[in-house]
Amino acid sequence: MKTLICGWLALALQFVTECCGQKQRDWLVNTVDDAVQLVPGQTTVVGSGGASLNANILTLTNGLLNRTFLLQPDFGTLDFISSSKQSSIVRALTQEAVVGLDGMRYFIGGLHMGGNETYAYLSREPLSVSVNSSAWHYKGFSTTTPQAPFPWTPGSRHSPSDVSWPPKGLQLVIGFQAPSSAPPSHRNVQINVHYEMYVGIPLVSKWVSVNFTGSSSSNVVVTEVWPEYLATNPPYSPRDFGWQAHPWTRGPGVTGSWLYVETDQAHGTDIHWVDDSHIGASPGSGEPLLYCSYSLGPQVQLGVGKMSVSSFSSFRVLELVTDSVDPERVGLSRHRMTRLLAPQTQENPIFMHGTKADPTSFRAEIDQIVDVGFEMFLYSFGSGFQLESLDSTYLAQIKNDIAYAHSKGIEVGGYDLICLERGHGGYGGNVGDEWDIIDPNTKKPGPHACFSSGWLDKLSHLVFDFINNTGLSGIETDGPYGGSECASMTHDHHTGLLDSVYQQTKAQGEFYSKLREMNVYIHQPDNFFYQGGSKTGMGYNENQYSLPRWQDLSVSRQTMYDNTYHFIPTQGWMFVPIVQYHGGGSAATFEPLSQNIHEYEWALAQYFGYGVAPCYRGYRLYDSNKTMAVVQKWVKFYKTYRDILISDIVHIRRPDMQGIDAIIHVNPKLDHCGLAMVFNPTLVPANENFTIPLYYTGITMEAKVSKEGSNPVVYQLFKDFSVQVELNMPPMSFTWFVVENND
Repeated sequence: MKTLICGWLALALQFVTECCGQKQRDWLVNTVDDAVQLVPGQTTVVGSGGASLNANILTLTNGLLNRTFLLQPDFGTLDFISSSKQSSIVRALTQEAVVGLDGMRYFIGGLHMGGNETYAYLSREPLSVSVNSSAWHYKGFSTTTPQAPFPWTPGSRHSPSDVSWPPKGLQLVIGFQAPSSAPPSHRNVQINVHYEMYVGIPLVSKWVSVNFTGSSSSNVVVTEVWPEYLATNPPYSPRDFGWQAHPWTRGPGVTGSWLYVETDQAHGTDIHWVDDSHIGASPGSGEPLLYCSYSLGPQVQLGVGKMSVSSFSSFRVLELVTDSVDPERVGLSRHRMTRLLAPQTQENPIFMHGTKADPTSFRAEIDQIVDVGFEMFLYSFGSGFQLESLDSTYLAQIKNDIAYAHSKGIEVGGYDLICLERGHGGYGGNVGDEWDIIDPNTKKPGPHACFSSGWLDKLSHLVFDFINNTGLSGIETDGPYGGSECASMTHDHHTGLLDSVYQQTKAQGEFYSKLREMNVYIHQPDNFFYQGGSKTGMGYNENQYSLPRWQDLSVSRQTMYDNTYHFIPTQGWMFVPIVQYHGGGSAATFEPLSQNIHEYEWALAQYFGYGVAPCYRGYRLYDSNKTMAVVQKWVKFYKTYRDILISDIVHIRRPDMQGIDAIIHVNPKLDHCGLAMVFNPTLVPANENFTIPLYYTGITMEAKVSKEGSNPVVYQLFKDFSVQVELNMPPMSFTWFVVENND
């Protein structure tokens, strides 16, 4: 089928024009609260016989981003426009997704370029379109509102209270039906493509769901899913195409793309940027193509019977228009997405990693926590804490100890190694060869537990019962599922190799979501943030904490500086080895605290100043009135400025130990809309004019700047939205500046 589309360019750009007719709004500085709308329209379609007819279109828009869909002669993305750039992301018409059923690959949505149209660019007037008869075809649409993937209450554990959860927005659901050429069993399947857009952010979330309506005699296996398939214009693609691991492992802006793409899964998904296969039709043109897929499988059986389900939902593809390749702006855009879709990462209790778990030591640790103003205690690894215990006497002891902590207003969490290194020969102790991963090559048990074996059931029982029986409200799940394949054919919750990664990733996510239902704070050295995880290591390297103290502190500050491009401050943890971790002896540890008080205060200043909570691991937080006063000082500082310290960071000067280093927290919603931390790690004074960038504070004219709580000084902003203050810092010192709007 072939038709001509013409006369709709003005309509496609209507929403952009309306937005840009007003004063341009920067969504990272100004509040943009336009409702998400689904706007119907029509465009002219000219058939091969010359007859004209009006074809329906839909535009999903929030004033920052518009995605327009053609409904006839079939469904497809007609345009995808960034309001800030006033340009289209779409280069050519393609199918919307790809789904494999029983090994048969189907295109979802049959539109593609027709006739002699080039794939190098989308020429709209007129545009020739063809329809693939063997693709799944448009059936209808519906709308709904975003749903929360797990329960969470804004304001919990000192997180912002003005967060919307679930996020405000609109979900468009497009239904597709099988082609007439599909086998009868496949015609019992309904495929939906979901598009979700949110208020105040140029972001679209997209995924595929597959529903089975047939009988037990016609089970269907979902063998592959590509939720996104998009031909893009080069500004919205990386400079260098290629397979990309999960974006949490990449630096911001390194791709040089105006479009940032990631998935909501910690493991088992890939983002592919490749040359369009149609490149031969347009020699010399740049034709980037984006598609997102499972790394393996998913191999999910739809139907009835053991290991079968009636419906399946894929991972989500998150497409964020950053409108820039500037690392700062890309990072801030990513942070806004994290705060929107994983708001629990903003919880920020001040916690101690206690190394002694006996009742007497525990109560002494709790008393110190209360004295200095900390808020949570975590039984550390090596403390003797046993989360997997069934001993009723031990459980009663822990319950009594936690009750004591609760009477003082302190939450309690605990450590457990749950999956990695819990297999054959693993250092965490083997859960049993029958529950270990089976190496696909050797067919022998591997070093990790399989998180879709019977171990999942046993662990879930142990953990959830322990929490319910003792009042534990935090957990550090060391070694969660890390992406291992498993070739077992006998495990309870996967059928074999092809579905092992999908099922284990899904099970780990559901485990965390269940903990969220119980209001448990989750330390997880992994990236299950969209399933409820709170924190991961912020550049965490265990061997680092055996370095001499000053080296450790310096490297840690570099790590925080670099990783706060990736993460919001409350999303990662650091480490203070009050007692020895791996090694390093007295040169590495902060004990005795009174003898190492200068380094100890540096640790407190840099971690509280960055808004990044470290694990203070030891059996005490102070050993004298002087060290107690130092801890109390920095806890008071943090609690006084908590709202700005947990806000996003703009990077000013990276720590290189050759001069000062600095950051500034920014939040235009707050009265204290900026807080700059400055460190002088050198052995010479730092006397210089220090430039503070204030664009992302929202200040446009005048700023009031206060040094360490002193009387504020009013500064006129330069044209680049910065001010200069005079620095006079002694060697090995730090200071801070609080910024308010004086406009």
